[in-house]
Amino acid sequence: MHEARDRLAAKLDQVLEEHAADGTAVAVALVEHPGAEPLTRGRPANNTQEPRFLIYSITKTFTSALFLLLQESGELTLDDPLARRLPQVPRADRITLRRLLDHTAGIPDYGGLAAYHQAVRETPSRAWTFERYAAETVDKGPLFEPGEGWAYSNPGYMLLRRVAEEATGTPYSRLITERIAAPLELRSTKVAETIDDLADLAPATSTRLTPDETPVDLRRHYDPGWVSHGVISSTASDVARFIDALFAGRLVTQASLAEMTRLTRVPVPGSQADPAARPYVWREPSYGLGLMADPAAPWGPVYGHNGGGPGYSASAFHAPELNGATVCVLGAEAPGFAAEQVVFDVLNALAQN
Repeated sequence: MHEARDRLAAKLDQVLEEHAADGTAVAVALVEHPGAEPLTRGRPANNTQEPRFLIYSITKTFTSALFLLLQESGELTLDDPLARRLPQVPRADRITLRRLLDHTAGIPDYGGLAAYHQAVRETPSRAWTFERYAAETVDKGPLFEPGEGWAYSNPGYMLLRRVAEEATGTPYSRLITERIAAPLELRSTKVAETIDDLADLAPATSTRLTPDETPVDLRRHYDPGWVSHGVISSTASDVARFIDALFAGRLVTQASLAEMTRLTRVPVPGSQADPAARPYVWREPSYGLGLMADPAAPWGPVYGHNGGGPGYSASAFHAPELNGATVCVLGAEAPGFAAEQVVFDVLNALAQN
């Protein structure tokens, strides 16, 4: 048993050696099979404590799981119209919570807005309010009739956050802690709400927080509110435990998991790279409820999410047909580093084991 773990650890070290930049914090956690204790490796290798990172859009998977839990408890249903909680949103009577979760509501995003990126550079420590986000995106009306298209939307998940708080009378940060992190004993997982909440994260600099692109310490300058739907800070092992518990039925019911993994093929051009040379190339990019997926991946279907923003890159995926393995990679931003590539290289190494 120990020899097998040592071999796996050596494989993880080899993958990290290929991807991690010198001196940059990176962590990988592997759950070999459902319920296994995560095997965690990192760089720099002399870290005495597992580093914490912002996981950015992997937060959407936590939000989706929260909504399934709220449906299971009878506090709401995914087919509730948004008009029940936020009637001021255009087409709110036609937008269901499910459509927000799978990005088929047509809510515009701010990722391509010059005004958003300019504001992050000019006032990185003071994020937009809910009302300003809404004015720049939601209030302009949907990109298409709800249910008749697909478009990734951070503000859509911002609306979900507000709905969860309205339905329960509880702040989003407490909901994540009480409904997910505490039951699963994810002791390093919490919603980051202020700059002070970033103080104990892994070191990370970003050129996206100053007008002249001067690199600065994200932990001293970045308001987490620039992620409109909320952003979780965590460790690779905690995120791997969460994804593993989700797919093993230790968090939501199998019926809820089936809803989450009901996929829509998304309009993302696939890579034309040679699958034999780069086996982690996306083949059928799809989306469920807070889950990215590729049902045609080389290792069988994979489900999870990527995340990225100033300072950090994040990725976590579960491969049911690869012994039920789950891999999470979190790292500080560095030229050429993409957490997703590391995850898929680990999956490929496992497949060749």
